[in-house]
Amino acid sequence: MSKFDLSRRQFVGIAGGVAALAGLAACGGNGTDTPASTDEGADTAALSGSISCSGATSFQPLVEAAADAFMEANGDVSIAISAGGSGQGLSQIAEGSVQIGRSDVYAEEKLEADQCEGLVDNQVCIVGMGPIVNANVDVDDLTLDQLKGIFLGQITDWSELGGTAGPIQVIQREAGSGTRATFEAAVLGGETAPDSFRPVAEVDSSGTVVEQVAATDGSISYVAFNYMENDGVKALTVDGVEPTQANVESGDFTIWAYEHMYTREDEDASTAPVTQAFIEFIMSDEFAPTVVEQGFIPMADMQVKKDADGNITAA
Repeated sequence: MSKFDLSRRQFVGIAGGVAALAGLAACGGNGTDTPASTDEGADTAALSGSISCSGATSFQPLVEAAADAFMEANGDVSIAISAGGSGQGLSQIAEGSVQIGRSDVYAEEKLEADQCEGLVDNQVCIVGMGPIVNANVDVDDLTLDQLKGIFLGQITDWSELGGTAGPIQVIQREAGSGTRATFEAAVLGGETAPDSFRPVAEVDSSGTVVEQVAATDGSISYVAFNYMENDGVKALTVDGVEPTQANVESGDFTIWAYEHMYTREDEDASTAPVTQAFIEFIMSDEFAPTVVEQGFIPMADMQVKKDADGNITAA
C-alpha cells in the first residue's frame, strides 16, 4: 500500500506490552491533557479484540505505522483504520460507531455541546501544516497576508507576488476537513471567501492534494509537514519562516494543530483495554522516534500551546 492509499486497512501481528500513562481530558479540555489511565499491573500481553479508528488523513500514515507495530506485539488484536476527515471521525466517535475518532481540531469546533459529552480528548502529537505549490511555480515565500489574499480570492495571478505571470490555481480541502479548519483559522483569521470565489478543486484527503498540486500548473494548496516532500510539489516559507519542527516548537511558525484521538468514557469493556493501550503506545517513548521520522512533533517538545480558540501562549 502506498503512502497515499487512505482506504480502510486491517492489521494483524504477534505479542508484547505497552507502558501506562495517566490523565484524561473532556471534550472541552485545555489542550494539555493525556489519555485516561489504566492499571499499571494490567497484563497487556493478554489483549485481544478488534477496534476501528476513522477520521483525519493528515496523520493516518502515522497511525497506520503504530498499528503495524502494535499488532506485531499483540497477536489477538486487529485494528481497522479508515479515512474520511476530522468531521467524519468526530461524528463517528460521538455516535459510538468507532472506538477512536481522529481529528486535527478540537471536538467542540465541529460538534454540538451535547455530542461532546462523554468524549475523551487524547492529544497524541503535534502536526505542522503549510502551503505547497506546483514545483514549477517560481515563488518561494509568501507573507501571511499574501497567503490570506490567495485563499480569499483577492490575489489571483502569480505576477502579483513577484512570480511569472499565470493564474493561481487554488486546490482546497473539502468542508469538514480538520486540515482545512486549522489552515483557515491560522491564515484567514475568521474571514471567509466570497461565494464568487471558486477553487479549481476540493479534494478529500492530503494524499490527493499532493497528487493534484503536482499535476496542476500554477496550483497552490496546503498539507501537513509529512506530505511536503514529494515529487512535483514545493513547500513555501511563510514570512520567511521555514515549516520545520523546531519553528513550530518555538512558536515562530504558527500553522499547526494537535492531533487528537478521541475516545468515549462509556466505551464497551470488551474493546476499551485495546483502545487505551493502543493510544498509550502511540504516546510512548518506544514509538516517539517514529513520530519524529514521520514529520510530527512529540507533545513533550513543545514550548508553546494552543487553545480551542487558536490562542498561542507559552507552555
